[in-house]
Amino acid sequence: MATSLATRRAGHRKEAVPGALALLARAWERLDAPVAGRKVPGTRIVALLSAVVGYLACLYTIGHGTNLDYSDAQSHLTIARRIFDSKAPGFEQLGTVWLPMPHLLLAPFVVNMWLFSTGWAAGLLGILALSATTTGLYLIAARLGLGRAGRLATTLVVLANPAVLYVYTTALTEPVLIMCIVGGMAGLAHWATSRRRMSAGELAVFAGIPSAAAVLSRYEGWALVMTGTVFVLIVAKRRTGAWREALIMAGGYVMIPAAAVLWWVSYNWAIYGNPLEFMFGQYSAYAQQKNITDGGLLPTKGNLGLTLTTFHWSLLETAGVLVLAMAACGAVVLVFRRGFANSTLLVAVTGSAYAFALLSLFLGQTAINNDHSLPSTWWNNRFALTALPLVAILVAVFVQDITRARRFRPWVVGALLAGLVGQNLWWNEDPTARLAVLAEGRMSAESTTNSTAAARWLNAHYESGGILMDESARGNAILPVMGIPLKEIYNRASGDYFAPALEDPAKYAKWVFVNVEAGSGARDSGPTDLVYQAMVKDPGFTVRYSVAFSTPTHRIYERSSH
Repeated sequence: MATSLATRRAGHRKEAVPGALALLARAWERLDAPVAGRKVPGTRIVALLSAVVGYLACLYTIGHGTNLDYSDAQSHLTIARRIFDSKAPGFEQLGTVWLPMPHLLLAPFVVNMWLFSTGWAAGLLGILALSATTTGLYLIAARLGLGRAGRLATTLVVLANPAVLYVYTTALTEPVLIMCIVGGMAGLAHWATSRRRMSAGELAVFAGIPSAAAVLSRYEGWALVMTGTVFVLIVAKRRTGAWREALIMAGGYVMIPAAAVLWWVSYNWAIYGNPLEFMFGQYSAYAQQKNITDGGLLPTKGNLGLTLTTFHWSLLETAGVLVLAMAACGAVVLVFRRGFANSTLLVAVTGSAYAFALLSLFLGQTAINNDHSLPSTWWNNRFALTALPLVAILVAVFVQDITRARRFRPWVVGALLAGLVGQNLWWNEDPTARLAVLAEGRMSAESTTNSTAAARWLNAHYESGGILMDESARGNAILPVMGIPLKEIYNRASGDYFAPALEDPAKYAKWVFVNVEAGSGARDSGPTDLVYQAMVKDPGFTVRYSVAFSTPTHRIYERSSH
């Protein structure tokens, strides 16, 4: 009987193996199946695979704590949580420095303090964003008529890049922005390639809604909507020859993104009394860049050559030489084989965020520094990721073209995969020096070593009594690491509570957290610690408080018991 049971088990194992192989074979075939209406075979496979890769990436970065290296990442987590956990909770806590969509999407995840303080809140959102990004790119490639090789190439460009995976484990705005841009492009691709004439309402749903989300994610989304509207006009006019129909379709696409813009302007008007506060306010990019320009630290402004050099070095040190070379070849192949067909124009629209990033750098609206820029340091290199959708699609076009000949396909695919493996092995030898995004994150973490140590000390010793700090000051964006409910903290986001606490700290806060390198910026600029400024002007402060923890740059004071 035992022998019979063992024989049956062995038989089951033999049946299971062919069954699994058959399942894999069917999945492999689905990745090359033609598009059928709204359905693109293989989509679920890509979505699931990407989610698994994203989860593994989160395990690694969150396990090592590097997901919180960027100060901006901690700021985004904080903004999302203070909507409901603050001295003055409410949607006005969204502020105006950054567009609101990334924080609104983070908000449900940061409700849990552990998810907030470890950064897993951003990791969970990042897993969803990574899956949506790769799936969207796969859909676009399929809608462009590319087969399995081209479709999978888009997935590999994303999933085989450590810098991309790292960013998707953080609370930076790039994952949400890219997800929304790709979603809008996938909707436009569906509309432009569908045999069935879609209505303006359908276009608004499939392309307009994700494009509106991109508009509220970052200003690259505004460029997408502008170029996307032109694309819809051209394609609709080519189809029908009637401008009236073209205008109706363009209106259908743009109406929801336009409503998103109007909402943002209205929000700024209602909260700050200035509809253009996000453009010219004291915390705006304009104000920040003015300080940089006045200090002579924005050499790319008005300099096209330096703009192109600086940005493309960031892109090269993010995407890699092989991927960019294939993308450049893909651009040539696309124009040579398709001319200025609708598919070519669609790919061009995909590059709107890339063009916007270059224009912003040239006009002095943004600043990027790397090891080949002036000055040579690491700053905003993650902006190069805005070119990711364009690069991925162009790589897919190139891969599809060079694998057309079946007899050479195994050799070509093998060579490309070997190149990707070699690129990753080279990166892995010194990732924080060879990948601009990781180098930038490491520099940010090193710049906040002291404040992070102070935050962790306060987390271990705080029980109650309130904390006074200027979280907007240089090096102080460490509230997730501190891991204390935000309603316990008096800071700039506390509304009417902050000014009285500055005037009489002992009445409100048992603990005072300051950056003793106060800086010399304007009163409301980021580098200046308003709490430290108030403290040094108050001769009675050291009578009421004593130093509880100290680093070369940061101190924590505790209110005296007597």
